[in-house]
Amino acid sequence: MKFDVEKSALIEPLQRVVNVLERRQTLPILSHVLIECSESGIVLVGTDQEIELSARIPIDNVVVSGVGAITVPGRKLLDIVRHLPEGVVISCEAEADRFILRSQRFESQLTTLPASEFPWIDLAVIADDPIKSSGKALKTLLSKTMFAMAQQDVRYFFNGMLFEFEAGLLRCVATNGQRLAISETSLEGSTAGARPILPRKGVIELARLLDSDAEEVRLQFTDQHVQAEFGLDRFVSKLIDAEYPDYTKAIPASSDQSFSCSRNDLKDALVRTAVLSNEVYKNVRLSLSAGQLEIFTNNPQQEQAIEQISVDYTKEPLEIGFNIHFLIEALSVMSGDSVRVELSSPSSPCKLEDPDDSSARFIISPMVL
Repeated sequence: MKFDVEKSALIEPLQRVVNVLERRQTLPILSHVLIECSESGIVLVGTDQEIELSARIPIDNVVVSGVGAITVPGRKLLDIVRHLPEGVVISCEAEADRFILRSQRFESQLTTLPASEFPWIDLAVIADDPIKSSGKALKTLLSKTMFAMAQQDVRYFFNGMLFEFEAGLLRCVATNGQRLAISETSLEGSTAGARPILPRKGVIELARLLDSDAEEVRLQFTDQHVQAEFGLDRFVSKLIDAEYPDYTKAIPASSDQSFSCSRNDLKDALVRTAVLSNEVYKNVRLSLSAGQLEIFTNNPQQEQAIEQISVDYTKEPLEIGFNIHFLIEALSVMSGDSVRVELSSPSSPCKLEDPDDSSARFIISPMVL
């Protein structure tokens, strides 16, 4: 196996593949990247046995003078390539149990493992036609939802994101039990019924891989896996084997007790007052009165912060508490100039949404003051 490639053509696909690898692993092969050389170019593959990413370098960008396959320590290879000068050509060759990399006056030899030992994810044959979306639409969908996923929750279905398909529609849902994010987009080829759950790491990695300018993304699902193809990459992830709970029960009924204000004004005020919030409980008190919202935080060190902002509110005064970071994170993924916050009582969840965009909703449970 032998090939020559410019650093600029190798560094980005290698970085994407290495990102999938776990820094700590029980099997040496899981720290390796598979390199396959053929007459059509090079394919780099990385896996942690839950996620698998293949990145292709087409023959237009590489000179292959010997076909074959080998696995190489991924992070070591990336570190070497990263520190080579820009614009250089890199010559790579596999000899016996060594991977030899040369560039100008530099030469390195890395240990290898046989390609036959590489732990491919056993992906079932996919018979259905792919579901198609633009990279920008799917990335936006994931970004508006993924922050609400749980981390290491015993209810393991919360440690991921629900993909809920309806005719011509994809809805993504994430919750940790205290907050809920729902976002949806139109989708070519989508049919009603499927409700796969993509695990947290898979969601984060897919969102990172998707370029906002990416062309079409093709999604295909089996009972156990999802496959996404975009550009020169192929992403595969295992699914969470569980039934997602009925999240619609957590959505509060519409209320006329709501206020509207500048999204940035509210977010900035929360960010400032969060500096002096309780580090453990992260609570904030919101006090509503006609035309005004008062934001109050304090902490065990007897420090406090107060700020008032103008809001469109004409109902009775109301005082309610929330996790301040839940509010900030929801406001941060919204894109409109204004936000509408629906409230009903100090013990009921609130709903945040863009008055001009009904494609996303955010539900946050209150805290006892």
